This record gives sequence, structure tokens and C-alpha cells, in this order.
Amino acid sequence: MAEQHGGPPAPHNGGESLLLPGHGELILVVDDDEKLVKALARMLRSLGFSVLTALNGSEAIEVIRGCSTPIDAVLADVVMPKMGGKELVDRLATDGAHPGVIYMSGYDDPVQMAPVLKSGAPLLHKPFTLHALVVVLRSVLDKRTGR
Repeated sequence: MAEQHGGPPAPHNGGESLLLPGHGELILVVDDDEKLVKALARMLRSLGFSVLTALNGSEAIEVIRGCSTPIDAVLADVVMPKMGGKELVDRLATDGAHPGVIYMSGYDDPVQMAPVLKSGAPLLHKPFTLHALVVVLRSVLDKRTGR
């Protein structure tokens, strides 16, 4: 069997890989904590996802505009300078993009969390485990594809 270069390993026997939860889906990770962004990107790539990163919502808009491939999901911090996660997702919707959305936050302020909770998108409270992230991410992606 030929190897694929630059992406996740090819599934065996034409089925989905049982080892990697990602199947090359493009995930945009947006957080103002650069170390967290780099760590999440590295972990998600190791699990078979493709990853783009940004340090705030405004930068995320530029990353998306410069990308020819549609974003499958956005993992966005709720509170960031310049543009927070909810505003980013609202802007994407205005622009006609509707990726899966997962919010993350280290804040418990009900005023800041209310619009996010009303959106129905999952919210991961920092710190979260990689397992929790993967379970939520896989669920969001599978809902979009009807799996």
C-alpha cells in the first residue's frame, strides 16, 4: 500500500483508521495564549487533523481569507483582545462560512458566557484534557458530515 505524504496515515482496508480520530479535517485554533495554540496544534496534528492557528479573532479572519480550503471546525477562546470567539463566529456566519464551533474559556463570568451558552456550541473549560477535546471535536465534525 502506498503511503500518503503530508497528511494522516492512509486507512487500512479502505476503512477508517481506528488509531487516529482525525481524518485530515481542517481545524482553526484561535487563542491569545501562543503556547496553548502551539501545543493544541501539535497535539491535533499528531491525531490526524490539519491545523491552522491564530492569536485572536481578527487574525483568524485573515487566516481564513488566505486559505483556499474550507475550515471544518473552529476551536476559539471566548475572551481575546481585538475580537473574541463569539464575535469571530458571528463574523464568519455573516461572511457565509459555517464551520463547526467549539468554544474554550478559562473564565466563569456569566455575562461573558451567556451568548456562548445560548449559541448551543460546546464550551470547554480550561484546563481541559486532550481526550475531552477530541471527544467534543469528533462529535462536532461528525454532526456536520451526518455520521
